[in-house]
Amino acid sequence: MTTVDEIKAIVAHYDNHREWHDLARGNGNLGDGYYNFSGGEPTNLEIGFPEACRRMTHYLGVLGQLAADSVVLDLGCGEGTPAINMAKQFGCQVVGVDLSKNNLLKAKSFLTEESSTLKVEFHEQNFFNLTEDLLNRKYTHVWAQVSFFHTHAHLRKCIDVAASALQSGGTFILVDYCGPRHPVFTRDTSKSAPDMNEYVQTVKDAGFRVLLQEDASRHFLAGTSFLRKIAGEEKNDLEINFYDGRISSIKERLIGMVIIIAQKQ
Repeated sequence: MTTVDEIKAIVAHYDNHREWHDLARGNGNLGDGYYNFSGGEPTNLEIGFPEACRRMTHYLGVLGQLAADSVVLDLGCGEGTPAINMAKQFGCQVVGVDLSKNNLLKAKSFLTEESSTLKVEFHEQNFFNLTEDLLNRKYTHVWAQVSFFHTHAHLRKCIDVAASALQSGGTFILVDYCGPRHPVFTRDTSKSAPDMNEYVQTVKDAGFRVLLQEDASRHFLAGTSFLRKIAGEEKNDLEINFYDGRISSIKERLIGMVIIIAQKQ
């Protein structure tokens, strides 16, 4: 579904920013974190980005009712940290797929540092063209954590992939950026994206029953503010300008983050 140029751009995004991601986010944490709030303000930014990301994985897993007998397909697994964390937290089996060879090299490296009893595997594949071997497994859950924003032009197709992989009654766990404008991998805020209501409707149109939808933009803002702090400490002007723009856009509700838990009918 994605063109060769789109695939190259997605891979290049992670390769070009890997050093910064590792420094600011901690190894493998390419998603966003989950924080506590009081009076609308985050109260625990000091936990750091890796712990916030572990908390997000746990929060999503609880919402999606992951369990030891769950079999999860992680679409766009990145460097594998969410897959490893959900296996550690819930005892489930996880199959991660990603376009980036370098992402998967890191994912497999992180996995070797963990207990050999974890039921996690990683595959270099375009999730629009999964091999029959992977597509025909009996998945109880599909997980997509900020992996569709690279290809919002094909959003319905992304969600159709989740539907085709799931068993009847299976659960789709989704967290993604939403519009109407958002910073994509080109850092171009002029590109459009579905707003939260459009996103939810697209999931419904693909044959899912939406069990929960949550505006997670405050968590997105809290994590971005933390990364902006790191950029300031490192005197990284490129990242300072990027995060200042992102913070402004979140506050103006030009961009946000949505969590959707849905059941295949």
